[in-house]
Amino acid sequence: MLGLGQKIKDGDSLFLSYKEEGRSVFQTAIASNGKFTFTGFIKTPVKANLYRNQNPKYADFINDWVEVYIEPSIIKVNSLDTLLNAVVSGTPLNTTLQLLQNRLSSLKEKMRKIKDPELFTDEEKKDTALLNHSKRAIEQNFYEGTEIKLAFAADYANSQVSLDLLESLSRINSHIFKVEKVYSMLPEHFKRSAKGLIISERINKKRQVMIGSKAIDFTMKDSDGKVINLASLKSKYVLLDFWASWCGPCREEHPNLIAAYEKYRSKGFTILSVSIDTEKSKWVEAIGKDKLTWTQVADLKGNKGEAYLKYGITSIPANFLIDPNGIVIAKDLKGEILKSKLAELFEGGK
Repeated sequence: MLGLGQKIKDGDSLFLSYKEEGRSVFQTAIASNGKFTFTGFIKTPVKANLYRNQNPKYADFINDWVEVYIEPSIIKVNSLDTLLNAVVSGTPLNTTLQLLQNRLSSLKEKMRKIKDPELFTDEEKKDTALLNHSKRAIEQNFYEGTEIKLAFAADYANSQVSLDLLESLSRINSHIFKVEKVYSMLPEHFKRSAKGLIISERINKKRQVMIGSKAIDFTMKDSDGKVINLASLKSKYVLLDFWASWCGPCREEHPNLIAAYEKYRSKGFTILSVSIDTEKSKWVEAIGKDKLTWTQVADLKGNKGEAYLKYGITSIPANFLIDPNGIVIAKDLKGEILKSKLAELFEGGK
């Protein structure tokens, strides 16, 4: 791999990270005269990430990186910047990947104008309107990007780039059936591949509990050791919520859940949260820190837990809205979408 960046400085560290046959591979290079080089051998093409001056093993936030495919031949990474806006070329998969990056370019430009809340100063964090605006903008761009990627995968179904895209997108609960539609277009050898089988498994798991189906009952202990079962909440609208103390997006959604619970609890709405934590102390600490007052349960078995498996969860946050008759009427509601749905149920859509 040959790299050239007009703003890459002498002594800059470049980190190349990928997995080969389940084994993590990590290489480093030092830039000289704005250039860097990686060499090596690989059995089959793999997707990799290239970072500048931020070792991904230790960095909390990475802002200068680019995706590449490692495959036989000379891979060229050229940029007028550092790694930002780099054009990757020289091999078939990287040529296809660059076509995807071209489609995403305008969206990436929009993202650069949005300050990530993780980088907010303490003063900026006090401005809840600004904080919420940034979070909504980032979320909107994320889903716009997802739609672009799905369309691209459909257009280039014969490329490994699309297989890798679908494997990543199949983690998104709300898009799993859109993924399924594009997955059906893949050639059979991709479907039989390790990643193809992972996608298929995730699709099948999501079919375990569908909108319109009966909610599956389960029994679990709360943080005080009291036995709780889902069926005991019958006669109410229940938001069955899956989360964990270590899940950032889950905890970012908690203020919205608190607001919904306080607003509608007297009207027949409640929440049952199932944690997939494995350490009780961290789970209980997060409940207290986030000031969650509704029922919290966990069997501390992580992704091997009873409810996690019964409901076909593949990623969190995930939730199911269950009506008083025990029927699932919606899935994966968050933010404004959750507010709108609850307003529809309890306020006639106001």
